[in-house]
Amino acid sequence: MHGVELFRVRLGLIQAFLRKNQYDGVLLSRADNFAMATGGKRNYVNFAAEQGACSLFVDADANAYYVGNNIETSRIMTEELAEITSEVREFLWFEDSDADVAKRHFSGNIVSDTGAVGSNVNAELAYLRSLLTEAELEKYRRLGALGAEAMTAAIQAIEAGQAEADIAATLTAEAAQRRCLLPVCLVAADDRIASYRHPLPTCADLLSEDKGERKVRNYVMVVGCFQREGVIVSMTRFKRVGELHANISDAFERICGVDALMQEATAPGKTLGDVFAACQAAYKELGFPENEWHNHHQGGPTGYSARTAKGTPGSTFPIADPQWPELLKEHAGMDVKLGQAFAWNPSAVGVKSEDTFILLPDGSKEIVTGTPELPAVDLSKVLGRHVDIPKSGIAGPQT
Repeated sequence: MHGVELFRVRLGLIQAFLRKNQYDGVLLSRADNFAMATGGKRNYVNFAAEQGACSLFVDADANAYYVGNNIETSRIMTEELAEITSEVREFLWFEDSDADVAKRHFSGNIVSDTGAVGSNVNAELAYLRSLLTEAELEKYRRLGALGAEAMTAAIQAIEAGQAEADIAATLTAEAAQRRCLLPVCLVAADDRIASYRHPLPTCADLLSEDKGERKVRNYVMVVGCFQREGVIVSMTRFKRVGELHANISDAFERICGVDALMQEATAPGKTLGDVFAACQAAYKELGFPENEWHNHHQGGPTGYSARTAKGTPGSTFPIADPQWPELLKEHAGMDVKLGQAFAWNPSAVGVKSEDTFILLPDGSKEIVTGTPELPAVDLSKVLGRHVDIPKSGIAGPQT
């Protein structure tokens, strides 16, 4: 499944969403939702912006319309929507907006993902961003392998005395060589790992170039979110280049244990709240403060955004909700198996564990960001039983 076939399935999901909620159409302007609706096509110019440069309107009969200004029409219709039957609603860039054109051309109970037309249903679309066909699950395997290759190369290149910004530059270059975007790149050396859960790499001030750069002395954390064709995989890895306190090694292995228990708890029929309850119990069981999870979100399902939702206490967000294959069959006449992808990221002072895994339609799970070239954590020792979940350990100076 690819191209037109995948696009038709994505439109079928939107059609089911619209009919289920009694909407007549939706204007999709955000880059993540445009990618979700088209199977990975791009409507952005600035990939860091949430809202794209043009939109897609989908009605309750699964008809799709390009809505955008004359600057974008040629490229979008030639390079993004060429294989897709999509009517054009174009306007001159200085005369109108996507929302105004949609209001003029379409009627009924119309909604949008920005609130520019009718109700803002972006939050309601979160589940659709998490649903993946078997073709998209295969994309996850391939993207995960590319991200793992890029991360491994970057980790292996780290040396004592290297600046955080240079490590980030290496990871960015390795991602680009594999045709991946890197919307998130975090690097922290030594004490910055314990101080910040989202450490942007330090960089010298433009007006005082000798200040601001941090260089790794003992160990470093590298975080990357790799994006291609709209889908995203996330992963975190560590490297030691000098002395490493024993309590860091111990805490790192234990936080990997928390991650493994969260992955085990991610199963069809469960909710994100169920997984979060397992997360809370795991922190306590493995010797962390009971409220350690207060200090950072714990991740959640991914797909056509880095996190389509975040796990929280009591969340009712369902895992492998069976209603969507049924709705797809009822409203679009398509019999399609659907899976999901998840990236949990438990953390504690100075340590973190993060990989992306896919949940297949049969309920089996598969980590797609494995880095077997790096040392492995012995989770059976950490948890006191066999666990069939590979986790990479802290790489050493010779890695």
